[in-house]
Amino acid sequence: MPRFRDYYRQFEEMPPEEVALELRARRAEERRRALSRVEPLDLTGAGWFEPPHPDAVNAATFALRRALNAYADVAPAREAVAARFELAPEQVALGHGAGELLRALLPRSGDVLVGWPGWQPLPDLVAAAGGRAVPVPADAPAGTAATIVLTSPADTSGAVIGRAALRAVCARAGDATVVVDEALGEFADPAESAAGLVGEVPNLVVVRSFSKGHAMAGLRIGAALGPPAVVERLAPSGGLSAPAAAAVAWAVSDRGMELAAHRRAAAAALHAQLADGLAGTPFAAAPAAVPFAWLASSGDEDGPGISSRLAARQVFVVPGTLWGDRRHVRAQLRGPHGIERLISALAA
Repeated sequence: MPRFRDYYRQFEEMPPEEVALELRARRAEERRRALSRVEPLDLTGAGWFEPPHPDAVNAATFALRRALNAYADVAPAREAVAARFELAPEQVALGHGAGELLRALLPRSGDVLVGWPGWQPLPDLVAAAGGRAVPVPADAPAGTAATIVLTSPADTSGAVIGRAALRAVCARAGDATVVVDEALGEFADPAESAAGLVGEVPNLVVVRSFSKGHAMAGLRIGAALGPPAVVERLAPSGGLSAPAAAAVAWAVSDRGMELAAHRRAAAAALHAQLADGLAGTPFAAAPAAVPFAWLASSGDEDGPGISSRLAARQVFVVPGTLWGDRRHVRAQLRGPHGIERLISALAA
C-alpha cells in the first residue's frame, strides 16, 4: 500500500491540466511502441493452422465427461476407421499417434530403407529402435532391407507417391514390409491414397495421423492399416483414452471427411496464392496441396540465408538443412494474411 500511495501522491500538487498532459503523453508513447512492434509469425509447423473442428472437440469433451472413470471401448472407433477405408477391423490398430505406431513397426536391427526426404524424425526413430537408416529416393527405393519406410505426401515437398508407383515398389520389395507414413493423407487425392491398397497388397502397412489435417495433435492418435498379423501387435495394451477414441470416430465420419476435403482445397488455394505472389521473383515453391510450402530461390541465396533473412523480419521457417538440403526452406501456410506477410518478407 505505501508504494501505491507514493505513486499517486506525486499528482496531488499538480494542476489537472498538467496531469492530463502527462497521461496523454504516456498513452501516445504506448501507442507508438505498439505500432512499431512486429509480432512474430511462426511458420515452422507442418499441420493445418486452424484448431480442430468444434464438433470434434464436442465429441471428445462429451466422451471425457461421461467416461472418465472407465476404460474406453475403442471397438467402435476401430470399426469406424475400418469401414472408412473398406477394411476389416482386424486390419486396423489405433495407437498413441502415428510416430509411436511407426516406431513399433521398425526392426530392432539391420538396415531400413527410408524414402528421403521424408518425415524428419524417421532416421532417429530407426536408430533408437536399433536399426540403420539408409536414405533412398522415395519414388524408387532400391536396396536390400526387411523394412522400407516411405512418406506420402512428403514432409517437405508434398509430393505424393501414386498407387501405381507404390504397387511397383511393393512388388519389387518381395518379402520386405513397405510402411507408408501417410500422416498428411488428408491433403492427398483420395484416389491416390496408399490406404486404398492395403486390402490388396499383402506387404503394405499404412500409418495415418489425426494431427495434421484434423489438427488434433494434443490427443495423440494414429491408425495403422495392414495385415492382421502385423497390426495386432501395435495397439497399446491400455487402448486409447475415451476422448481420443471419440475424436477418431468423428474424424472418419462423413462430416469429418467433408472437413478434410475442404481443408485440402483450402491448402491448394493457399499454394496458388503463394505462387501468384512470388511470380516475377527469384522464389518459387513446389506445387502441392499440403499445408506448407517447400521454397527455394533461383538466385544465389541458399536455404540458411533465406531462413536468417526471414527471421530478421520476425518470420520463422524451417531450414532445409534438417533434411540435408541447403537450397530450400519449409514454410507453413497460415492463411491468406500469413502468406501475404511471407511474400512481403521474401521481397524485402
